[in-house]
Amino acid sequence: MWDSFWKGENKRPVVQFILPKEGVAIPERPLYLEGFDDGDYGPAIDKLAAWAGAHDFIGESVPFYHTDFGPDVMAAYLGCDIIRSSDNTTAWSVPFVEDWDEIDIKFDKNGRWWKRTVEWAETAKKKLGGKMLVAPMCLSANLDALAAMRGIERLLIDLVECPDKIHRALKLVGDAHDEVMREFSKNLEFEKYGSINLEGFYGKGTMNRPQCDMCCMIGPEMFNEFAVPALKREGAGFDGMVFHLDGPDAIKHVPALMEIESLNALQWTCGAGQPDGSCEKWFPMYDKVAEAGKNLWLAVSDGGPKDWMEGAKRLIKRYGPDRPYMLFPVFGGVADAEGFILEIKEFSLSVKNK
Repeated sequence: MWDSFWKGENKRPVVQFILPKEGVAIPERPLYLEGFDDGDYGPAIDKLAAWAGAHDFIGESVPFYHTDFGPDVMAAYLGCDIIRSSDNTTAWSVPFVEDWDEIDIKFDKNGRWWKRTVEWAETAKKKLGGKMLVAPMCLSANLDALAAMRGIERLLIDLVECPDKIHRALKLVGDAHDEVMREFSKNLEFEKYGSINLEGFYGKGTMNRPQCDMCCMIGPEMFNEFAVPALKREGAGFDGMVFHLDGPDAIKHVPALMEIESLNALQWTCGAGQPDGSCEKWFPMYDKVAEAGKNLWLAVSDGGPKDWMEGAKRLIKRYGPDRPYMLFPVFGGVADAEGFILEIKEFSLSVKNK
């Protein structure tokens, strides 16, 4: 199914359910950033393995472990320090760039945060023993990395006042990003297991998941000048590329993203307070994705199972069964989920045969 998804040849959408096993006590799942402060990842991985053992992975769900040091971990590999927020829900970078001409942007394998990354990966591989995939850290490179290193407000001014320096910095970040991904590929054995990202996209070889949350603060002209070349660089040479598009303010950049040849899929996050991915409000954007021949990831979560099915059928009817990847909430048991998937399959076939 995953092989067919990347080719756009599925007979039904890729579907993901993760369900607690009936009659089994469900252990606590490790918290986001658990092990951040003390560098002891063993207990978090043990928790995760116990949690996964108490769940069934239905449809195209692949058991995997993902941890992170926060959204700015790529910048941390380039010299930033990162500190965890007081509520333990995220981590923030500490900007350090005063003058782009005075720093040498490069990936430091001897840096604190990369050493901790290797320790995390080695601990996970040892404890999981091939039972679950290990996902790499989310690498927010391009403008997001520069914003973490410089500070958002100052970077926005730099885009206007010294664009040549930003172009140079973006090239160096791209070089570092490629090197980090090569290290992840080696350390996490992508050639043996394939790879997976935060949203559960699985594929053989190396999957890439770029993002540019900074794009919400700039217009299409600047996005095309600065972000698009960097994103093209990030997608080159990988086996699959899924772009994380976060929130309505980022939609204006979809046409430019669809021009990136190596981009396979758009992972759409609707944003707080917005209707879920099956809402017709988003169809004009989805139309652009479909016209470009790209795949689409979205969450169908508003209401209950009847609403989810209606939402799924709306999407299949409009865009066909071969392109969407749908994530549904937990409900019922295995039989319910398998029956749900069967109904989606039958409806997909009916649409395909019209």
